[in-house]
Amino acid sequence: MTELRPGEVIAGYVVARRIGAGGSGVVYAARHPRLPRLTALKVLKRDDVTRADEVWKRFEREADIAAHFDHPNIVQVYDRGIEQERFWISMQYIEGTDAAELRGISPDRALRIAEEIGGALDYAHGKGVLHRDVKPSNILIADSDSGRPERALLTDFGIARLRDETTDLTHPGRISATFAFASPEQVSGQPAAPASDQYSLACTLFVLLTDQRPFTADNLLGWVHAHTRGKPLRVSAVRPDLPAALDTVFARALAKDPDDRYPSCLEFAEAATAAYYSDPELAVTAPARGAAMVRARKPLARRLFRKPVVLPVLAAVVLATGAAVLLSSTGSEPKVTGNGSVPDEFVGTWLATEGQTNYRLIVQQGRTGDSILQNRVDGVLPNGAPFHCEFAAPLGQVPSGGDRLLIGTSEIVTGEPANACRANGPTTLTLLSDGRVSRKTDVSGLITYTSADQVARSWGSEYAAIAQAFPSLVGQLATNGSAVGWQGANCLERDPGPEDAAPTRGAHRVMCNAQDSTGQVRFEFFDFGTRPAQSVGTLFFGGNSRAVRASHQDVAGELTVTTDKSVDPAATTDTEARHVLAAVTFPDGDPRSRFVLVLRWPGHTVDNELSDWLSRAPLK
Repeated sequence: MTELRPGEVIAGYVVARRIGAGGSGVVYAARHPRLPRLTALKVLKRDDVTRADEVWKRFEREADIAAHFDHPNIVQVYDRGIEQERFWISMQYIEGTDAAELRGISPDRALRIAEEIGGALDYAHGKGVLHRDVKPSNILIADSDSGRPERALLTDFGIARLRDETTDLTHPGRISATFAFASPEQVSGQPAAPASDQYSLACTLFVLLTDQRPFTADNLLGWVHAHTRGKPLRVSAVRPDLPAALDTVFARALAKDPDDRYPSCLEFAEAATAAYYSDPELAVTAPARGAAMVRARKPLARRLFRKPVVLPVLAAVVLATGAAVLLSSTGSEPKVTGNGSVPDEFVGTWLATEGQTNYRLIVQQGRTGDSILQNRVDGVLPNGAPFHCEFAAPLGQVPSGGDRLLIGTSEIVTGEPANACRANGPTTLTLLSDGRVSRKTDVSGLITYTSADQVARSWGSEYAAIAQAFPSLVGQLATNGSAVGWQGANCLERDPGPEDAAPTRGAHRVMCNAQDSTGQVRFEFFDFGTRPAQSVGTLFFGGNSRAVRASHQDVAGELTVTTDKSVDPAATTDTEARHVLAAVTFPDGDPRSRFVLVLRWPGHTVDNELSDWLSRAPLK
């Protein structure tokens, strides 16, 4: 099958890019035909499939089974159909990666993933469905977004079966599940039950904890023997830093007889978590997960975390966080003692971007009890609508050493919409050796911030002025020459060339979302060094322009928004055939008057840009 290209349309969905391919189809990120969101569109590979074929039955079955599920850790299926002789399924789009790409992750993270997937499997089993192909590549890892922490989601029910089903969609003697993660009953052709998915989950968790499989083989007969006769590796032998108590848990979950395993998948995952925290050297109580159990947790200085993998995502949640739990242990309010002031190293503006969510932390000088922290969180909800949250929090304590601040419970200053914002309990702000600061929240997880000055320096001398004026919008420049900016925008250096208007040549320019085909706002900054000698109407619209005034919370005075005179700001929609531009300038006397911000939003009007984007964008 010839694969679809960006811009092609199938069943009304506009293909944005190829995500990947599997055994039953190619998956694309595509724009929904009616809603302002991305959809994962799986398209069947084979050209010669008919409705009667086994492959189509599996494809159809995946949609039928998953469409009945409503669980936060199972990828949702929205629709299916046939278009242009292609079979397709539209599913929830997850901005992230799959668990097969994870390497060297912390035990805590691996156990959390197992608990979330264990709960999802138990939910499916309660609906009478066996997954039958649990493995790392069928677990998607959604980045923290909209205030929600990283989330694991189970996908690909292509070979799932109802527990009382008699129709066999696999040829006799063929095992559909990946051999390395298949249960003894699967590889030997015996009837499977929920305990089979538990066995596969145990194999998966073993890999997440150790980067090795519990069994090894290099052919079909080898895998059959390994799963039916072989002994699994001991997890503590592969990773001596893990407690031996985990060996007992895995021995039970990987038992050859399904009746010897745990009653449910979640019980296995919780038993593994309890075993990890059972190390007699561990201290401090760990937060309970799932079941209401108390677990011992290692002090921060002794936790044996490996370096986590940083991933690129969309989470279907509407919570942004303003504070968090203490890293130190108890989760109680920091004791307000002493009269310490904030060390100078913490004072300033700190920025972070995760997925489509932007965080701006402002730390001010102050003493114990003073409100010294302001936190602004902006992002995009699953329905495409933006959210905006602002929080404030007091200084609780300055521990000796000067590398931490204990921050008290935050309060919500602004919440739009109100149910998208949640203030949390105390947190610790930690100064890292590389000059950044980290803050762990109980909703968004660990967030690492970079100072606004460091963001500006990352762009080099020629573009530092733009980044210094608009650090939240352009983000920090990476070694690959691009940055993740406002609402996940891709930003890069690109000075005007021969194809651009002659008067703009010689200016420095940063472009964001320039190549984006998903319908995001495209914005670019021109730095003329001083206020342009020519009017913006002359520079960008050949003198045929009109201008309106607009206010903004980050600007003292009014912005000027200039458009082509023939454009109706309320009705003219931007298209590929006709680009509708809006040029934004700052008032005289504002140091940002040397810059021009040019906006374009495919499928939207200028009024949309002003009310739905510019009014919310941080212009400082």
